[in-house]
Amino acid sequence: MKIGKLNGNIAFKRAFSESEKSEAKSLIKAAREKLFGEGQSILIVHEPCLPQAKETDIGIGHLTSKTSQSFFDYAKNYLGINAIEVLPSGEFQHKGNKSVFNPYNGSALSLGEQNIDLERLTKPINGTSLLSNDDFMQVVNANANSQKEGFANYENVLGKNSSQESALKKAFNKFMHTESIDKSEFNAFKEQNAPWLDRKALYSALKKKNGDISWYKWADQEKNLFVNVDSAKQKQIKALETEFAGDIEYYKFKQFLAEKHLQLGRKAINEKGMKLFGDCLIGFSEDEVWAFRDAFKFDKNGKTVKVGLPEWKIPALNYEKLTEDGSEAQKLLKMKVGLFARRYDGIRFDCSWSYVSPKLSDKINFEFGGSILNLIDDTVKSVKGNAFNPNDLIHEFEAAPSDFSIFDKSGKIKSYLRNRVKIITSANLDEKYGTAQIMRKLGVKPNTFIIGVGNHDHQSLRQIAEGVSDNTVNGKILHRKSGQVNILKKIFNIGEKSISSPADFAKYKFAEPLSAKNNMLFFMDLFGKSERFMTHDWQDFRTRIAFDFENAHIKAAESGFGFNIFDGLSKTYKKFGLDKKHKKLYEQLVKYANILYETPKKAVQNEAEQSVDLLKRSAGKYTKTKIAVGVLIAAGFVKAVISSAKKSMENKNLI
Repeated sequence: MKIGKLNGNIAFKRAFSESEKSEAKSLIKAAREKLFGEGQSILIVHEPCLPQAKETDIGIGHLTSKTSQSFFDYAKNYLGINAIEVLPSGEFQHKGNKSVFNPYNGSALSLGEQNIDLERLTKPINGTSLLSNDDFMQVVNANANSQKEGFANYENVLGKNSSQESALKKAFNKFMHTESIDKSEFNAFKEQNAPWLDRKALYSALKKKNGDISWYKWADQEKNLFVNVDSAKQKQIKALETEFAGDIEYYKFKQFLAEKHLQLGRKAINEKGMKLFGDCLIGFSEDEVWAFRDAFKFDKNGKTVKVGLPEWKIPALNYEKLTEDGSEAQKLLKMKVGLFARRYDGIRFDCSWSYVSPKLSDKINFEFGGSILNLIDDTVKSVKGNAFNPNDLIHEFEAAPSDFSIFDKSGKIKSYLRNRVKIITSANLDEKYGTAQIMRKLGVKPNTFIIGVGNHDHQSLRQIAEGVSDNTVNGKILHRKSGQVNILKKIFNIGEKSISSPADFAKYKFAEPLSAKNNMLFFMDLFGKSERFMTHDWQDFRTRIAFDFENAHIKAAESGFGFNIFDGLSKTYKKFGLDKKHKKLYEQLVKYANILYETPKKAVQNEAEQSVDLLKRSAGKYTKTKIAVGVLIAAGFVKAVISSAKKSMENKNLI
């Protein structure tokens, strides 16, 4: 039923009908093709923060859950997304505050136990389930955090005292002692990953033996187990592996599950016609330094030299040896990149300047140009073979101008970066950087950059739009909105009053990246979140996507702070003059941009309001008594419709 208008320009608000949903999907595709053709359109998420059904919520989300897969369907169909990017998925390593679970401080080789979808272990394997439903529900019921709907409850799933750990021990015991369960896949996994898995599994056992203290404080024999390995040390390693065989096998079992479930999630995403990107962190974890000591650079006090900002505390590879074929540093880098190439369809490289011009704590800096980047390319090619696509390697080169720039002194893009896909964010846009238009003017080819309003590092777009200061960066108070309004007005050629509110600002910021062939969107901005994702406090990397994600997005879109692709595309069409060239398509974009979503029940109520309004507007033909009767009849009819719909939904267990 077509919705009419009330009081001039105030339109009824409702959800898309089924036919409109189908049209909306086609509209996004057609509109994008008229711009630059299909490029990368990436949604950045953090797997533990994915939506989870309340009745199976253990505290975190998973790629494999039905709710997450429904969310990805929604992202593809109504947000124009064709790729999902997850933040680093390694084992968490606490540095200081143990309540902060920062994935960028985690492991580079091994996967964290947060990747294990515990519910899947209740499904039969050769007729045998590793966990019973009661076992699983014990973990669900243990998720009693009062803020569990808003924040990930890592404590319920990670650590030796967590409820998930207890369940995994049960699953491991059953797996190892049930003859009918085929273990060939597990054995193949152990063999394929032995170069890193054997050492990390032994480390896990030795750390437990040493009371969970840092390996720096272990006895020298165990501390230096993998330094200059000779025949004597090989015998010692074998003896320790025999002594701690049970703990070692348990660690490998958990890694096996994490890898298997990651690949199941990837397969489900691929079947939707989408790619899965992994975020390759710059550093390595403490246990990886222990396991591959000769690959790292140490100072005269035996401490690892650090790369990047001092507060990052990221151990630096031995950059002096990085370009030497066969060096331990080069082998470890290739191992890390190779694992990411195996696990994901595409890779986002964090802090890619560290492969070009790393800044080290010992003040010795290197200029590699494109040599290490070429090494990375070759490593991915060796894994992907004919499936290798250079556009699936995206690099974050953003840094302080004094540290690194993708441009040379003449203002031209550096030759070795020219054909690589570079990540651009507009959080700090100015006259010289941060928009698709500026990048094109600087000679950056459209297919070699991907742009978005921000990522996990930045303030949320809503914070910036509302003028909230940011005092989390080097102790400085920043007001990022300052100056950006005028830049947007110039880009979109709009008048003074066109960006008169914070919501208007957010809409134009969302629109600008859509004028690029490749764009990205961080999930916090999708939902118009007012908080920052990384605040250096306990809530870091915890903000969850609501189970009712569609309604959450609708509300955000209504406020103007949530991503509305139709609004963004219509603004982009007008900017390029396509509103005239493709008038019908533009009008459709505007139509869908102006439909603010509401829940299905409210949409039905709006039908009642419309019926009442139609009667009111016919007042010239009826007496007041007749109008009143008509209103009552209409209201009664719609009430009956609502009651019938509700009963039908109850029968289908939808509410």
